[in-house]
Amino acid sequence: MITHIIWDLGDTINTPPPGGQDLKPIDLYDEIQLRPDVVLTLQALTDLSYKHAVLSNTATSDSDAARRMLERFGIAHYFEFVYATQSELTEDKPEKPNPVVFNLVIDALGIRPEQAVVVGNSWDNDILGANRSHIHAIWLNNNSVSVRRDVSSSVQSPPWIIPVWDVAAVPRALELLQSVLHGEAHHKDVET
Repeated sequence: MITHIIWDLGDTINTPPPGGQDLKPIDLYDEIQLRPDVVLTLQALTDLSYKHAVLSNTATSDSDAARRMLERFGIAHYFEFVYATQSELTEDKPEKPNPVVFNLVIDALGIRPEQAVVVGNSWDNDILGANRSHIHAIWLNNNSVSVRRDVSSSVQSPPWIIPVWDVAAVPRALELLQSVLHGEAHHKDVET
């Protein structure tokens, strides 16, 4: 059963910084705004007992800067763990899609990979990274925010990937995913 949602930041929870990279701490950009429906979606999912975390590739921003940005938006209280990679300008630091960073978040949350779902806009970083780390994913597949460079990589199933067009559709996608997982568990029980 899924208990935790691991969110990407840029183009998922919030708009990206000008130029796409945070060349100063992310909380110092007044231009960065919360994306539509994020607050309502976080509250709806919290009401359904889901817990939240953040895993975001960043250039210069550390996890504290990411948390301060979330505080500015008034949503930091939803997240029990926030991790910013500070890796986009440094080749030797692990970042999504590397399983190392997904495992870091899973370990910090004290859960197994199959208890989480990643929500993100980047097929290459968020979705393939989650899939290769045995974590379910919800792909924000919207032409205005979606990124996909790697069109040839195969995915494993399970874990499952569900596309949505906007953040407001995440609760319904989770409902479908939980239904599929419940059906798999019921099928296994019947076989034994």
